[in-house]
Amino acid sequence: MGKRGREYFVRSTQRAVPAKYSRPLFPLWLALALALGAAAGCARTREPIVLRPLQAEPGAARQPVFRVRLVRLLHRIRPDAPLEDLWRLLGTTDVPYEKRGLWEANDLRLGEGARLAAERMNELLVQTSDRSASVVELAVRENMDFRITLGAEREELEVLWTDASGRLSGRRFIQAVPGFRFVCRRDPADPALVRLAFVPEVVYGKEVTRWAQTPAGPIQRVARQEFTASDLAAEVRLGAERLLVIGGRRRSPVSLGGALFFEPRGPDLWAQTLILSAEEILLKDAPEGTTVPFMPPAK
Repeated sequence: MGKRGREYFVRSTQRAVPAKYSRPLFPLWLALALALGAAAGCARTREPIVLRPLQAEPGAARQPVFRVRLVRLLHRIRPDAPLEDLWRLLGTTDVPYEKRGLWEANDLRLGEGARLAAERMNELLVQTSDRSASVVELAVRENMDFRITLGAEREELEVLWTDASGRLSGRRFIQAVPGFRFVCRRDPADPALVRLAFVPEVVYGKEVTRWAQTPAGPIQRVARQEFTASDLAAEVRLGAERLLVIGGRRRSPVSLGGALFFEPRGPDLWAQTLILSAEEILLKDAPEGTTVPFMPPAK
């Protein structure tokens, strides 16, 4: 098997692993220290983090449509200017304890907040040039998956992760674009809530042509290979006044959190945090079985 797509599985602590992964994992995580030089500030438009109440419109769509508001928060890591910890503003989610523990073992973070957290985040954006934010709104139909990427394509991406059985695995991806895949659903127990499911994912390799079946018959589509960390799939229930925050730690540069959410750019190290809110909207004339027209095309 060539370098590209090579996958390593470590079934026990006694089994040999490649030399580059042979050092003890957790001491490396705990001993890692960030020591990157400071650089000039990044001048970007400061977009506010806005919470919007559920808007009821007259008429009903045949299939639920959800508006997802995404704020990408970028912050530069500077040893000489520590940033305030945003996670102290957040509470825990309703994700089961075992699943949260698996996320923490892989340096991934989940938090939930409301208006107070959003207002404080806006203040922090104004106070420092080491943070910037961009905002996009998507409209998606129920059970239609959509993808949110974490930065641009990377020439290579090396990742170690622990699955639900406690097995440690590693993989090296070429031409990789890390991100998360999401799905929105109604909550049958409470119409005011939106069930938002998500899973870490890496799209990698060169584009290939594949056949896909559609109502009009088989067609050819250009796609890339996908790796999904299915054991880390999670779901939360969000109200119209709630925020979901997804991020990572960097106890190791090759853990899922360290590799997906942190990216070296020149002399600096940048961390990305995803802040999402979701609400159901009613659209009369949305085409059945498709996205709402103003949703950006999938990449």
